[in-house]
Amino acid sequence: MEMKKIVKVILKGLACVLALALLFTAGVFINHRIKLSNDRKTLEEMGYYNPVSTGEHSLNVYRTGNEDGEHTIVVLTGWSDGVAYLGWEPMTSELEEDNEFYYIDRAGYGLSEDTDDEMSIEYIIEDYRTALRNSGEEGPYVLLGHSIGGLYAACWASAYPDEVEAVIMLDGTKSLTEEQWNDWREESGDEIDNVNAGFRLLRLLAKTGLLRLDPQASGFDDMLTDFDSETQELLFSMTLKTYCSRACLNEADHLFSGEFYIWSRNAIVANDIPKLYIAAEDYEQALSYIEILGNTEIVNLPGEHEIQYDRPEDCRDIILNFLNNLDQTS
Repeated sequence: MEMKKIVKVILKGLACVLALALLFTAGVFINHRIKLSNDRKTLEEMGYYNPVSTGEHSLNVYRTGNEDGEHTIVVLTGWSDGVAYLGWEPMTSELEEDNEFYYIDRAGYGLSEDTDDEMSIEYIIEDYRTALRNSGEEGPYVLLGHSIGGLYAACWASAYPDEVEAVIMLDGTKSLTEEQWNDWREESGDEIDNVNAGFRLLRLLAKTGLLRLDPQASGFDDMLTDFDSETQELLFSMTLKTYCSRACLNEADHLFSGEFYIWSRNAIVANDIPKLYIAAEDYEQALSYIEILGNTEIVNLPGEHEIQYDRPEDCRDIILNFLNNLDQTS
């Protein structure tokens, strides 16, 4: 008899713990959704929201800088980087004095609408181009891409060289042959699969709002120490929103399968468009990659992969020098 009572007490205790856990999770989720909505409204009130239709969805196109400037610079962010118009500001603010900037949140990112469409490289480039045309901008453009954004920029310049004035890659993702991809997978062991699984866990924690309780778990907060608390909150909130989007997940599937690396190797055509590659983590590997691009200057700037956060002033100076050289040779 005593044993039955003990079992009942234990079961009741477990039921209470489960109920409290569910209530806590529900509270965290509701709080997350409220903060997400409020942060979006804050960005809209700050003037960052300008939806431009590209067909079945709209992309947010934030236009800033000098409308009569020397160059029209289009920012192509790395994977899951949602709001460059805030995060990249320490690097780009002075560049905006003499140049016009277009910050475009691709589908699912930042303030843009989500999509179920396949986020192939071709699709992403066409989405960017449509958003620019529908904004009244025809180019030519200076494409400024970080990480996978650099790969999109290289493919864009190969497919539409007449509308690209120059390309700037911040530690850009490199294209690979199928053999190189297979060798990389073999050398990395389970690393690629672990990163993929880690993202899916972060995505789940982001969707529930639990990631807000420990921003350090995302690794993103390490890059925000130089920003004020309000900007940190906005950047982190939009990063969570981006993590949760279907488009970002689909883009990740293309990345982790190796499709982007291999497809781009066949798509990139060496041409005379001036290019700048700022190498943060992979200078030696980048040396062989730039031969594929053609007419590329490479600058070694050791640091984190997110070099625009790690060494923004140095990046700014290197980019400014590159732009000045463009003006002298044009």
